[in-house]
Amino acid sequence: MDDLLFCPMCHNQLRTIHLDNKFLHPIKKLANYAERICSQGHNHIISLWADKQTKQIDMIKISLNSNHTKFVQLDFVNNKSQIILAKNYSYEVINIDRLIVPDFPDIVELKKTVSLYVAFN
Repeated sequence: MDDLLFCPMCHNQLRTIHLDNKFLHPIKKLANYAERICSQGHNHIISLWADKQTKQIDMIKISLNSNHTKFVQLDFVNNKSQIILAKNYSYEVINIDRLIVPDFPDIVELKKTVSLYVAFN
């Protein structure tokens, strides 16, 4: 996925933090990253990590509800996904051995897909 400067959900400009020699543990990759964050949109938070050299997004983390207790993390390097559920100050992680592809800006299908994985886990 190509790097973005604007939120794929609300089209607000993303805030950027430059991270040199950052090791992203979830995808097991070391690179110079531009971490781009949208927290200004209505009822969502999205974080993405773009490799500065390849200008490709390596990972995206998206909140899927307004109280920020359900997230999906998309690993474009390894073509895997994780669903993270926050419950009573702890986390449940559901690992998925394929990449769930988001249909931006319509997040409804992504929410439905994640709900199915949660229901059958």
